[in-house]
Amino acid sequence: MFFKMLKSDLKRKRGLNVILFIFISVASILVFAGSVQIFSNFTRERSAKELCRTSDTQFWIMEDDFRDDAIRSKLQDILDSEENITGWSTSPMTRISETAIEYPNCDLNENRYMYMMKIQALITMPLEHDLVYDLNDEPFYVPNGCIAIPIEVQSTVGVRVGDKVKYTACTGEVYELEVCCIFKDNMDNGIVRYIVSDADYKVLSDSSNRSYISYNLQTNDDSDNWLSNFKDKLFDQDIPILSVTYSRGLNDDIVLMEIISVLVVLISVFLILIIFMTIRFTIIADLKAEEKEIGMMKALGVDSFSFRWLFAAKYIAFAILGGIVGIIAGLPAAGAFVNMFGPDCILPERWEMILIGVLSVLVIIIVMIAFSLFVMGRIKKISVIDAIHGENRGERFSKRFPMFLHRRKKMSVPFFVALTDILMRFKRYIFLLISYSLGAVIILLGFNTRNSVINTRYTQYWLYHGYDFSLTLSDEMEDEINDECKKTGMIYTEVINQRLSEAGIPAHIDTMYAGEGYMKNDDKNKYFDIFWKKGEPEKVTYRKGGSAPRLANEAAMSAYTAAKLGIDVGDVIKLTINEKNEDKTGYVENEREIVITALVDFMEDGDPIIIMGDEYDNGYTWWSTFTGFVIDAPESEKPAVIAQMKELFGGDNVRTGLQAMRKQVARFDTLFKLFEFVIGGAVVLVLMLITYLYMSIFVAEEVPETALLKSLGFRNISIKAWYLLRMIILLAVSIALGELYLWTGGSLLFGSFMTQYEVTGMKLYFEFPVSFIVIPLIITAAVLFTAIINLRSIKNIGIWKISEE
Repeated sequence: MFFKMLKSDLKRKRGLNVILFIFISVASILVFAGSVQIFSNFTRERSAKELCRTSDTQFWIMEDDFRDDAIRSKLQDILDSEENITGWSTSPMTRISETAIEYPNCDLNENRYMYMMKIQALITMPLEHDLVYDLNDEPFYVPNGCIAIPIEVQSTVGVRVGDKVKYTACTGEVYELEVCCIFKDNMDNGIVRYIVSDADYKVLSDSSNRSYISYNLQTNDDSDNWLSNFKDKLFDQDIPILSVTYSRGLNDDIVLMEIISVLVVLISVFLILIIFMTIRFTIIADLKAEEKEIGMMKALGVDSFSFRWLFAAKYIAFAILGGIVGIIAGLPAAGAFVNMFGPDCILPERWEMILIGVLSVLVIIIVMIAFSLFVMGRIKKISVIDAIHGENRGERFSKRFPMFLHRRKKMSVPFFVALTDILMRFKRYIFLLISYSLGAVIILLGFNTRNSVINTRYTQYWLYHGYDFSLTLSDEMEDEINDECKKTGMIYTEVINQRLSEAGIPAHIDTMYAGEGYMKNDDKNKYFDIFWKKGEPEKVTYRKGGSAPRLANEAAMSAYTAAKLGIDVGDVIKLTINEKNEDKTGYVENEREIVITALVDFMEDGDPIIIMGDEYDNGYTWWSTFTGFVIDAPESEKPAVIAQMKELFGGDNVRTGLQAMRKQVARFDTLFKLFEFVIGGAVVLVLMLITYLYMSIFVAEEVPETALLKSLGFRNISIKAWYLLRMIILLAVSIALGELYLWTGGSLLFGSFMTQYEVTGMKLYFEFPVSFIVIPLIITAAVLFTAIINLRSIKNIGIWKISEE
């Protein structure tokens, strides 16, 4: 009986059945791929630690110093005696210019700019720590005359295995190397590594004054406290280290990759919700069509639970078959998802992917079957009387919506009928409203997340008060400015600002001095980066209720840590700061009482900040931090100023702030575009399929009403106007709800998600024409086009159909 019912269901409404089966199959694939994606995100760090043996801390010394037996022996003793260090190794590394490697069909200046924020390094194959794998997660070998390129470079410059690249050594000699492998690199410390053979490394790095030995450390504790003490120990031993870094630092790649991964999961959830609501609607429509048959079977004494299995036959079959499709197609899709949204991520073991994916699909199959049976509960409400009389059980009265056509003389009849139909039978359209609003949210979310993250306003969370331009200087100009700094005693940005001023260009770069400090918290030291510089604190954007610190004993604190420590505006804290000693040659630790006058939203990621008052000027400067790239001109004149700067520094070295951000995250911008156009297009297609499904059922159910209107003299165009106006009203409400969901719940969700990076106050930024005009018009056009196609059958409905009423 089950299979007879299934065969009967499949013969009827074949178009709707195809749509429903596609929906369920897509849901299964998304669940498989999405679950593997989530699992991969959770286990990424563990996999990198186990398979790549990533180091927690690295520091470098010059290769010439490494050859000194005394220095090398002293270093080994320190590393072997440090209890916190669980393992360490050394590896050669040569810093190279961003333009040292020339790719086919790729502009050198473009390539240099894209990676200006990272150190470019030539290395040999890692053997102990920070291991690398090819795109199939397998070890690889680099022969002589070849070079291995990291995937982050490959995705930007488009180089492929087998291509020839040109390497320009520091001596000016040019070598041709063949790309033998594209690899994944899970060492996250701001270094882009290019791998060559040991023999080639000796030739390519010969005579370089940027050749180092990198010490790679694995530790139990990589906190700022330990790192600071470890640096002090090395300095006390007069070991000439050049840099100490750690791999847990935050960068744009990690942030954007995780944002995109969350978007994938949210889209999967939204689509599954839409599918469930579609199943519910089709089941209810089927039950209504089969009401008399169901009532007759109940009259014969058949148990209603048995009906559920029979009438749910199609949905059970679709859930099982769709689940099988999801499992078969989900495995390659999962691998593609993980590699797409985390190019350097090592895939989970194949058996883990299959197990996670199959379990997830089984869950969705069970949930779909249970949901279908639950909706079938409406069978209980169908009585034997329905089998005999159908809906005509005598005169029925219900309260009508208090709106009358004769009182709405300026309202057209189709609009009046559409509006009263929605208001009187609102429950009928609830799930369609939800489906359309969720679809609108998905499309809006993809666009507005990209618009919010790749936006100059985003830089305020890095403490920038303006990002009108970006400056990237050539190596020659960098050396020239550094020489001038040594001669004049000015800092780097002061030299640039002086050149801008001498050229009459109204632009400047702002910086703040940076030092270190800490406060006691539960018998532990909580370390802060301390910023100060006269004239700069008032330029920072503070949270509402605070004011810029002015006096030397006033300060602002990053909001995330302040909330964690229970500190608010007006509180007084005791802060120990590294300050200049009496002869200004070093620093001493001084404890100060500081009044917190404001809180600032800042992306901390383990490094909270304190901004000292405008009058403070006693801190010991460890480094400087950029706080603004500002053009002092009206918005309309800024393009002309950019043109002047291009003439001064070179056309390829100056860009607008937005251009700079897009270049810095170019490969992720491509993925955001994928969401905007591919995912957005897919959602529009889903909305069109839903419209086709609902409109087909509406037209079939409303044959008597349509026939009645025709008998009253209404033309086909007026009846179609009724249907279309009803859809327009539903769409308008749905899109308004979608906008409301996004700008309330969406912003809250985005802000909550970003707190994992220890930042507060982040929200979505909208672009008015696209968010509120273009996208709503696209959705409306797609839905109405589908509805118009569906309404062609109206002309075949004759007046005699009124007898069915």
